[in-house]
Amino acid sequence: MTTQDALKALKTGAGITSRQFQLLQAVSREVTADPESRITQELVLRALEHRSAFTKTQNILNSVIREAGLYPYIDESEMSIRDRLALEFHRPDAMGDFVFHQEQAPIYHKLLAGKNVVLSAPTSFGKSRIIDALIAAEKYINIVIIVPTLALLDETRKRINRQFSEQYYIVSHPTQSPANGKNIFIFTPERVVSYKESFPKIDFFVLDEFYKIGGQNEDERRVVALNEAFYLLYKKHKAQFYMLGPNIQAVSEGAKQRFNFEFISTDFQTVITDIIDVYAPTDEDRYRELVRICQTFKEPTLIYCRSLPQVNSVAEKLIASNVRGVAVNTEQAADWLSAEFHSDWVLSRALLFGIAIHYGPLPRAIANEMVRFFNCGRIQFLICTSTLIEGVNTKAKNVVIFDNMIAREKLDFFTFNNIKGRSGRMFEHFVGRVFQFDKEPQQELPFVDFPLHSQDNNTPESLLIQIDEEDLGEQARERIENTMESSPLPICLLRENHGIEPDAQIALTNEILSDIYKYNEILAWSNMPKYKQLSACCDLIWEFWVGRARNGVYSAKQLTLKLWQLHDQQPIAKRIESELQGDPQYSAKTTNEAVERILRFDRNWASFDFPQYLMALGRIQEYIFKRKNMAYGDYSYYSSRVESLFQPELCGALDEYGIPSSITIKCPFLYEAESVTDALSRLLATNLNILSLHPYEMEVLESVRNGIS
Repeated sequence: MTTQDALKALKTGAGITSRQFQLLQAVSREVTADPESRITQELVLRALEHRSAFTKTQNILNSVIREAGLYPYIDESEMSIRDRLALEFHRPDAMGDFVFHQEQAPIYHKLLAGKNVVLSAPTSFGKSRIIDALIAAEKYINIVIIVPTLALLDETRKRINRQFSEQYYIVSHPTQSPANGKNIFIFTPERVVSYKESFPKIDFFVLDEFYKIGGQNEDERRVVALNEAFYLLYKKHKAQFYMLGPNIQAVSEGAKQRFNFEFISTDFQTVITDIIDVYAPTDEDRYRELVRICQTFKEPTLIYCRSLPQVNSVAEKLIASNVRGVAVNTEQAADWLSAEFHSDWVLSRALLFGIAIHYGPLPRAIANEMVRFFNCGRIQFLICTSTLIEGVNTKAKNVVIFDNMIAREKLDFFTFNNIKGRSGRMFEHFVGRVFQFDKEPQQELPFVDFPLHSQDNNTPESLLIQIDEEDLGEQARERIENTMESSPLPICLLRENHGIEPDAQIALTNEILSDIYKYNEILAWSNMPKYKQLSACCDLIWEFWVGRARNGVYSAKQLTLKLWQLHDQQPIAKRIESELQGDPQYSAKTTNEAVERILRFDRNWASFDFPQYLMALGRIQEYIFKRKNMAYGDYSYYSSRVESLFQPELCGALDEYGIPSSITIKCPFLYEAESVTDALSRLLATNLNILSLHPYEMEVLESVRNGIS
């Protein structure tokens, strides 16, 4: 049997049992010729997809798996002595039944020997399992794991807590203090920066999705935060590091030398992908074809869309076309969402069809629940934007790439590859399927630069000012010196206002100085502002630091109004109704649009952007007015209240653990706790049966308890 005949047979799955010896002979021939080739990996993984069909040749299949280096897939009940020796050699200490494949083991041993490693590998490689093995070795006392999104933070925290909560204290929220013993900190870059004064000595740190450090197509403030987090842990703590991410072209040679790391790039795969092109020349054709293929699916399916409105549109189309996937016990969740948000919101209706949605502004607890439903088989379809693609693991067999864009930008090959890599799952689906509605982008992987090393004209000054003078290049030093010559603010204050360009801070400062008495009268407030005081702050922030429409807010006036309305503390259902009412020119046209407006404002403006900007403005006005012996304001209280959406302070932190704010507000034992840790301890100790809660709320609390116990 030829290689191509074997590949064809394994793809179709027909007649395998009757030809199992001939098939494995063909596979073995390729393994012997080149065990690491793409065709070898594909043949072995396709054979594994039909493992049960090899009724009389399991020992031969095991040998082929061993020769291909896929040791985790060896059937231990059918092992030869050679198989067992290979298996044990690739089993890390203190990891029980876990076994490395041939490419993981050498990386693990390099890290264990104290080397810094930057790993570029496919999605299915198992990069995170190396982290787990290093933690299990208990070589390190204090570890930091940096993840790009809160969705990935939640997944990582659950995985680490499940395995290592007895050996390490897990810190994932900035309000938590470290223990005196061993700690694992799981933070986004922004949280690493804000926590820098609270860290004990860090021995080792992990940076996930490391390509973001180069800043390609990323929010500049987040790039600065990521570089600052890396610099803090590498320079100040002198910690060893492991950086991991999907396939890239290369990293800067200068960065390799400067930061003393080994760059490892591999194509080794533990799952493979079938690509199916979908021809749909018009929008009408696209939706029709999407409905058609979804009606044929029986397995878990991710549908990628370019934006939040497109997610809603696709969900509405599937519902209208009566596409029904697996829907197990979703009625209570749908009923709860209808009551808490709106009965016409697409998510509350879609769950009954076995369909869920996932996008950035979705409340974290609800987003976590949708992933949980998907991974445990309670729903079949998960429609998402790029926020789910960045490292969050799902059990998708199929991935539908419905759009070839992210917002208004075309997908590049790197991002396309990352989305494609979400199909298939180690031990779940050896062969994934990707349905693409557009041509694959030109094959060009990115070159990742380290701005901390290059320090060129594209490097933001807000990053350069965070670098010690001894680490600045001549050109970067001149840029900082030129800025400081014209700055009325000291460099320590410019540094404290992380991510805001020094020139923008200086421009705002000069505006205040241009009419200091006028601004003193309106900016020197504390605790809660009056409307005109809030408006003055928003005007300055918008003019000098924002300057354009962002996340559904189009002007300083609108920002002021939305913040003022947020203070009313209305339930989210009433806020949604308000968005649907009023002047038809400005009100939301649909329930989905109303929900989108509320969620985008809460997540992006209230919980992140505005508090950061307001505190930066607060530091500037305090510095200016203090030096003039004038009254000054303190914005910290109002900033924290906005950040918590004027809810009890623990609501936001518990939302990250999977408890929606509306549930926390119904449970005094949670929101009256002294800290997140105390609240979670109370949750474990409380008899939930005595609470008067919706059945789905009980399920959520039980699920969170299971995740932390």
